[in-house]
Amino acid sequence: MISLFGKKPSKRDEARATAKAEYEEALNADVATRAGRAIVVRAGARAKAHLDKTFISGAEKADAYDTARALAIARGEDAPERPHADMYQTIKSIKGDLLVFMPVHFAEKVFRAGMQYQLTEITAQDAVEIAQDVADMVSRELQLDQAFVALEFLREELAAEGGGEATEQQEPEQDDTPPPAPDLPPPRGR
Repeated sequence: MISLFGKKPSKRDEARATAKAEYEEALNADVATRAGRAIVVRAGARAKAHLDKTFISGAEKADAYDTARALAIARGEDAPERPHADMYQTIKSIKGDLLVFMPVHFAEKVFRAGMQYQLTEITAQDAVEIAQDVADMVSRELQLDQAFVALEFLREELAAEGGGEATEQQEPEQDDTPPPAPDLPPPRGR
């Protein structure tokens, strides 16, 4: 393949083009067929790994950004530009390292949640909910039968700390439901 300017694309550019094409293939897959479902399920597993790595990347870059920003402010300089999510992540697969694509609007939401979590701007529960909302959107876009679970590692951490499972609403600690009404006789005349 030769580009517009006569240069052969690099291996990195080819890998990115392949990763994006595979994601788009999953978007257009016919889930009524066995082959189409296989493509979609594979894309869902890759998307899950991508979102988890993107969250971690956001958390890792948060500290460096916060330090650089504080130094710039102390020196009277402009703050550096806030880091952004990468649409491509390298994940481990059975066949080795694999480059995976995720549309930037999805990646950016999870990346920012990772940064906010690391900087204690949001709780772990908030981070899980944000990431799961994105996972739900990606799952719908990929036509998965069931949404994949994002940030399982953080959910396990929450459960280990006694925060229970990361659910939409936590169970109340005490049962504050009113007692059931006593059995009354049936109404007369019926």
